[in-house]
Amino acid sequence: MATVNVLTNLSLTTVGAAVIALGAAGTAEAATYTEVGDAGKTLKTAQNLPGGINVIKGTISSKNGADLFSFFWDSGRFKATTVDGASFDTILELFDSSGTLIALNDDSKGTQQSTLNEFLDTGEYLLGISSFANFALSASTYGDIAPGFSSGGYSISLNKKTASVPEPASLIGILGLGAFGITSVRKRKQQAAVRA
Repeated sequence: MATVNVLTNLSLTTVGAAVIALGAAGTAEAATYTEVGDAGKTLKTAQNLPGGINVIKGTISSKNGADLFSFFWDSGRFKATTVDGASFDTILELFDSSGTLIALNDDSKGTQQSTLNEFLDTGEYLLGISSFANFALSASTYGDIAPGFSSGGYSISLNKKTASVPEPASLIGILGLGAFGITSVRKRKQQAAVRA
């Protein structure tokens, strides 16, 4: 019985250490995604951000340009800002996965930079950046309302990292591992009860 308790405690200690190690890895330095070519300004040309990204870097190369990035968000507060991250008058816009406008910001904290601050459900979203006054009413209407006035490089900081979309096979594997762990603990308890 003592051996079973030691093994159970050892297993819990090992799991705890693994969780702490994963938590420490999650607080590491910023993971940056750099725009590849031109991110484009439509649903079809938006660049997809992988999971684990909390800084986006790119360039608005023409005054009427815009960059659009799709990403998966794991619920909670979404904050994106170009404050201290751009050399031109930015606009940030947030769209749902169908391209419908959710939120936008032009000037933030007394600067010509932008900040979005929204609570989001788990799901896929699009983040757009352009120069003033190139607003979009949807993810496909950049440049339709008014042209932008400037261009340049930018860095968008997110408050937490983008999420990864779990693949069905991975999700089944995780659930299977959890079931195996629960079964192992139950089996140990049953064996301990029989020995007692």
